[in-house]
Amino acid sequence: MRLPTVLNIEGPVIVFGGGEVGMRKVEYLGAFGAHITVVDEEDITLPEGVGLLRRKITLDNLSGLIPVGTALVVAALSSRELNHGIAGHCRSLGILANVVDDPDVSTILFPALSMSGDVNIAISTSGRCPFLARKIREELDGGVEELANWLEVLSPVRERLSGIDEKNRVLELVYGDEETARLVRSGDLEGAKARAWEVYDVHSES
Repeated sequence: MRLPTVLNIEGPVIVFGGGEVGMRKVEYLGAFGAHITVVDEEDITLPEGVGLLRRKITLDNLSGLIPVGTALVVAALSSRELNHGIAGHCRSLGILANVVDDPDVSTILFPALSMSGDVNIAISTSGRCPFLARKIREELDGGVEELANWLEVLSPVRERLSGIDEKNRVLELVYGDEETARLVRSGDLEGAKARAWEVYDVHSES
């Protein structure tokens, strides 16, 4: 079963392999504040805040390379055998593992992301075609900023409401208000917020 979800990961993250693919994973995870250590046999240059453990990687020494409390492991080595061995070791310990270009042995997949502010849209093809996921993300990128503006308008109104039914009903009224939508599209956040409160006040008085 593949269940799309959002994880709260607090433990350290280990990335095996400091090549191009591994560095893309470091950049991806680093954007969320992950505490990352890269394991590689070479002395490589890493972004600030990312640790390096320079070790020879074999199937026999994995237990010494993955400390207790590790939350997530990425296997981005050129060796398929090592990548699979890392995934199997993690599975035996209950640690989430992502094996690059091999969704069948991964216990976690990283979707393509379109982000603006606190709006994060994840796109996944379940590992079948990451290229298409990236293309979908590129098409969404143009509209995600507007969605982030909507979040800034709707969130304060939502906090004033109680009960799921009331929240959904009032937020639907605000979101469907043509003047609020026009202001959001134009980037006038303060005007949109003021108009949203007008719609809220009408609801409160009715």
